[in-house]
Amino acid sequence: MQYLIYPIAIYVLLTVIRYLILFLLLCKSHIQYPKYQITKADTVPIYLKDLFQTPIKELEKFGFLPCSYLQYQPITKAYEQTNWELLLYHKALKSYATVVIRRLAEPVNLFDIEFYTFFKDRTLLLTVNGKQHGLIGEFPNTIVQDVYTSKVSVQWQTHQDCLKQLTTSKTACGLSPESFAQALQIQMSGYVSNLAKTGKISPIKGTELFQIHWLTVLRSLNPMTQGNKKAANIIKQRRQQAKTDSSILQEIPIELEVEGFKQMQYTETGLVGKKFRSWLLLGSLGLFIASYTSFLTPQSVVIFIAVLFFHEGGHLLAMKLFGYRDTSVLFVPFLGALATARKDDATLTQKFWISLAGPLPGLILGIGLAILAPFSSGYPDWVQKTSWTLIFLNLFNLLPIYPLDGGQIADLLLFSRFPYIGVLFKVFGVIILGFLGKDRPMMLLFAMLIAMGIPNSFRSAKINQKFQKELRLNPPIDQENILHFIFKYLKQLGYGNLPFSKRYTLVKGLIQQQYESRSKWKTRVFLLVIYCVTLLGGMVGILQAMAPSWVNLLTYYSQNSQQRLEQSRKNRQQQIELTTAALRANPNDVNAYIKRSRARLGLHDYKGALADYEQIIRLKPQDIQTRFIRARLRSQLKDYKGAIADANYVIQLNPKQPQAYMLRSEIRRHLGDNQGAIADTQTASNLFKEAMDEEDPS
Repeated sequence: MQYLIYPIAIYVLLTVIRYLILFLLLCKSHIQYPKYQITKADTVPIYLKDLFQTPIKELEKFGFLPCSYLQYQPITKAYEQTNWELLLYHKALKSYATVVIRRLAEPVNLFDIEFYTFFKDRTLLLTVNGKQHGLIGEFPNTIVQDVYTSKVSVQWQTHQDCLKQLTTSKTACGLSPESFAQALQIQMSGYVSNLAKTGKISPIKGTELFQIHWLTVLRSLNPMTQGNKKAANIIKQRRQQAKTDSSILQEIPIELEVEGFKQMQYTETGLVGKKFRSWLLLGSLGLFIASYTSFLTPQSVVIFIAVLFFHEGGHLLAMKLFGYRDTSVLFVPFLGALATARKDDATLTQKFWISLAGPLPGLILGIGLAILAPFSSGYPDWVQKTSWTLIFLNLFNLLPIYPLDGGQIADLLLFSRFPYIGVLFKVFGVIILGFLGKDRPMMLLFAMLIAMGIPNSFRSAKINQKFQKELRLNPPIDQENILHFIFKYLKQLGYGNLPFSKRYTLVKGLIQQQYESRSKWKTRVFLLVIYCVTLLGGMVGILQAMAPSWVNLLTYYSQNSQQRLEQSRKNRQQQIELTTAALRANPNDVNAYIKRSRARLGLHDYKGALADYEQIIRLKPQDIQTRFIRARLRSQLKDYKGAIADANYVIQLNPKQPQAYMLRSEIRRHLGDNQGAIADTQTASNLFKEAMDEEDPS
């Protein structure tokens, strides 16, 4: 039943991510006063003029005729590029139509058409399609309507219907293209001024730009999200229509694809500002702490966070050294943390060292602390916990399981030139994470999210395998040529009609793989050796930390029994000497007394062990286990009165411990108290039976 929660959790997570991305995009958006200017046809790129022929033919059916081109500066400042609009005029209805070619081009939704009618009272009737949700405030003196339709004819009919109603009280104004451009600029500038006046946007010092107020962004999130869904539905409808009417599909020029790719890169750059990254870090850290406090002690939570910071700090430092941008750390509740950054032209070697820079320093530090622990007097408990947390977290991350650091290294070095094997490797990683996460919902959720990207990885592998061969035959000169080359190649393979977001992801991945593929096999082998040595070194280091004498195990088992006993005696004697030296420096070191008592017990020095336990009880008077062991030692040394006193103390503190009754029964027999011994034996038997019944209630 619990597994039904996972799809719901994924849906909620994706919804939160969608809202967060929209929030960041709006916060990053800069508003400016628009500018419109009539321009000559020969300034418009030929590929755009060719594209404009399609909407011209469609709008001519409604009575529109092309009259000019507009060069404009949009309200929302975006990627630095020249923007053109096609201007068409309907003489009978004194209305204009503008056509903009979308940079983030969709084959079924390439043209953005709007209808305008100005009236003599300086009001404007504006009919858009799939855009009204983008308005963040009132549009002064403007009637805006949006029909969210897949057909231009419906949009135009809506405009005509409203125009017909308005002309009963208003008079449409026939404007020349130049006058229309001026009127449009005044109208749109009035919209920006109204936003500033109402406090929805605020000026950015030293510029002519404005920034949207964060409260305005929050209020706009839900309407915009719902509007985006309606706009996406338009594209779905057009895709369905394209199945029976191929004329809806537009051939997208390579130049437009490249412009769209650059605009998308510009949008992503600096999407998360430095201040917001700090708040995101603190917020995710708070959720992370809350997720672990229910089953970890505060000390363990602090140690875990410190280890994660150290690990991710290694990644961040390497990223900064290699020139990555927008570096940040994000904590994931119930899981861990991840470091993020951007660099589109990162090489294979850079990615390798970034992946290794996280686990390697932590592993070295953890093993070093763990090796020093047995020989350090007064070694604090929290330091020991920190050392082993460092070891296990970083060694686990080094395992070749995608998407762990070791998995990314293996994918980078071994499978980047064999895309299909790389996909299988990722599938293997998802299976392993799914198995590990069967009792950990967040890990299973993480595995499911990775699994959702497998189909795209397979598509990318299919393209990349052919692309790399073509690239070796015709290597591009620079990134501009690479982009043209890739988009052209995608068209040849039949991927030109994919949604822009998928084309963008594919192209971005192919560019990254192209940079990675430049590394020679010698480099890959060298880096692979470093990775293997690091992984094996980590395992050997753990063995050394857990059992410093592990190197001598083979020698130990090759010895005869007499030699083993002698070696064991020497080891215990050495332990006694070390702990005795530690106790001279710190007479209150409980751990040293415990270690020395165990060594003395191994040498059958019961009096010495008893003396150590006297000191342990002095330092830990309420410890039941220590009292129990001292009772046994006293009984062994025939101090039955002292032994029974300790046994009574243990039973007083924990009357449900059957072993204590068994020990007291044995002591009472030595003291001649047979009745008491029988009673203790019966009590111990009853307690054992109760414990078994609790374990097996059936």
